[in-house]
Amino acid sequence: MYFRILIFLLCGLTILQGEESAKVYVISPHNQSIRIEFGRAFNEWHKKYFGVEAKVEWRDVGGTTDAIRFVDSEFSRKPQGIGIDIFFGGGLEPFLYLSDKKLLERYKPPQVIIEKIPKTVCGIDIYDSDYYWYGAALSSFGILQNKLIQRLRGLPLAKRWEDLTDPQLYGIVGAGDPRNSGTMNTMFESILQAYGWERGWQIITMIGGNTRKFDRISSTTAKDVTLGETVYAFAIDFYGFTQIAMAGKENMTFVLPEDFTAINPDGIAILKGSPNLEIAQRFVDFVLGEDGQKLWFLPKGHPEGPKSFSIERMSVIPEFYKRYKGISNIEFSPFDLNITFKYNNRLARDRREIVAEMLGAIIVDTHSELKEAWKAVIKRGCQPEDLKLLGSAPITENEAIEFASKQWKAPSFRNRTVIQWQIWAQNKYRSLLKKETAADSKTNK
Repeated sequence: MYFRILIFLLCGLTILQGEESAKVYVISPHNQSIRIEFGRAFNEWHKKYFGVEAKVEWRDVGGTTDAIRFVDSEFSRKPQGIGIDIFFGGGLEPFLYLSDKKLLERYKPPQVIIEKIPKTVCGIDIYDSDYYWYGAALSSFGILQNKLIQRLRGLPLAKRWEDLTDPQLYGIVGAGDPRNSGTMNTMFESILQAYGWERGWQIITMIGGNTRKFDRISSTTAKDVTLGETVYAFAIDFYGFTQIAMAGKENMTFVLPEDFTAINPDGIAILKGSPNLEIAQRFVDFVLGEDGQKLWFLPKGHPEGPKSFSIERMSVIPEFYKRYKGISNIEFSPFDLNITFKYNNRLARDRREIVAEMLGAIIVDTHSELKEAWKAVIKRGCQPEDLKLLGSAPITENEAIEFASKQWKAPSFRNRTVIQWQIWAQNKYRSLLKKETAADSKTNK
């Protein structure tokens, strides 16, 4: 213990004298399990090394997109600070956005912490070169699958994202609404980047046709696979690992698709004008240091892991994967993966709202029409001309970039365009249904 305290003192941190308690205000899209575990553990850690308790006051305004909008709106009214210390979670895009808008405080943790974290993984930065944001954990995106139902129904194991377009999977795929879930937005964006704009939309549309429903919360999508409501689902790794821990490896599996997978840091940063700057810096130190990283990585019940909830996240400290092999439920290290696909976070950030609203208009809001059209296309044997029409997009990739940089900022243009996309999608799906009706009429004659 004395050695640990000495390390902090050498790094310029001082133990508080005469304080009874401290607070740090954190806005986060993280779920309740993470909040409870990190709130409890930080308080214990702070009392142990600084002599006083430190309470985490969580601010919850919804998912990642809602949190970004809230912070952006608050800073537009209070440019010097919004009374919140930390933005925690939601992938990497929020931190690129907030950094570009100069809404983050620069902070470099002590060397004993930062030296254990590599600068990159699979070509993606784990932390900002100027020390404005850090990856608190790593995430991968894949397909959670119910092996028990697959065995009972003779369904295939999905090994590629394209496998989710298989007509056999009609109505048994799970996905979330990308307008509400940053996780889902990233997964759909990954498909567009990996396959290209035109082929990407074709794949997304067919997967949408197979989707049972679009959830507002991505954790619900993962739970539905365990419950057997769906058999396949888009899932971020930690939701997958949690469900496997609950249902057993013999019944569930999480697959990193062979066609591509993306590794993405889940960030943490101090907001500009932090009202409790010193405590905020300590919270960052805790999350990035071994004590915080063990909460992500170790199973519930481990003496140094979470006490009440299973979190199951990939650590940013490579050495953990060897040290806790066979102890952690995470069976692979992202630092050992040979991934050629490089997810472009800045491209994703620049067109985030465009892609989310397009997905919402032509896949989610018109889902009932899409499912009927996809059923008709399947019935006709998935003819190439049908598939081309089904998977067409209302605008080109260049138009999407142009919209994002110019017109999209005007609410009237944005609202009008979304409605136009919905009408366009409905007409497309109805035309595919008309072809089936015409074919049936000829058959009856």
